[in-house]
Amino acid sequence: MRQDSIPELPAESHPYFLLPKRTLTIKPSLAAEPIELSYRESGTGRPVLLLHGLWTGAYTFRHLIPLLQDRFRLVMPQLTDPAILRVLPNGDYRPRKLAPLFEELTRRLNLEGCLVVAHAESGLASLHWGLTRPAGMGALITVGTAVGLSALTRLRGWWMTRPRSIERLAKKGFKQPSRAAFSMLDYIDPAVVSRQEIRQLARSWSNLPGARATANILAQTLTTNYRRDLLQTLIERSQNGTSFPVPLKVVVGKSDRLASPEQGQKLNRLFPGSELLVADHSAGTVQVERPQWLAEVIASAAV
Repeated sequence: MRQDSIPELPAESHPYFLLPKRTLTIKPSLAAEPIELSYRESGTGRPVLLLHGLWTGAYTFRHLIPLLQDRFRLVMPQLTDPAILRVLPNGDYRPRKLAPLFEELTRRLNLEGCLVVAHAESGLASLHWGLTRPAGMGALITVGTAVGLSALTRLRGWWMTRPRSIERLAKKGFKQPSRAAFSMLDYIDPAVVSRQEIRQLARSWSNLPGARATANILAQTLTTNYRRDLLQTLIERSQNGTSFPVPLKVVVGKSDRLASPEQGQKLNRLFPGSELLVADHSAGTVQVERPQWLAEVIASAAV
């Protein structure tokens, strides 16, 4: 798909930018200094914490808002704000670092017992959170979360994490932020892409330090080392044959190349009693490609 053919606005309207942008300063246990986190909130009812993957942003939940805000309190933090990138200059977004951030966020916003819907890397962090300190989490839905990586992906991650590769990617993204943002999108249906979304993703490339941190984060997520702590915990728990501490649904896109249905089956087998759901016509960002379907999954999990 050519960039010049992309429409300005998404085909389906949404209220995301009508929601006030709020900020919260928090100090997770593993952070070197306080973090100023921005988030948007809508609706009332049982709280639902919507956590985006590190290749996307909170904007990806835009079409879930009108479908769920009449029944639920939706909280959507922006995890890759430039302010956070400054605090974490080395891009340390490993699951064990993100998990305390999510836990502290639920405490500060009175979200204890909430349903957590976590996409991609945030799904990994939420699994870590649920396995180690599940008290603040009522239930978990992982979306497009891969607990393992193919040999080709591991090789790609190794190449990308080399200092020269990160610097090259950062400078390229800084010079052409829209193109860098566009390359991060992976949708089956090009009709869901808009310039509005590309601009949101391009923000993290807008200055060179932020571009370096972003490039480092993207590279790390494709390595086994990024998942090492979580994998060890998963192995230890699976050997005991125990269920996940809270109700768990595993959602994957049928055409997702990273978090494939096979990856979903692997996670599903680790925890007896968890439920595997496969979204047709989705490459992994189910909240954009199949929002009505995912909204029904969320509503059923929140009962």
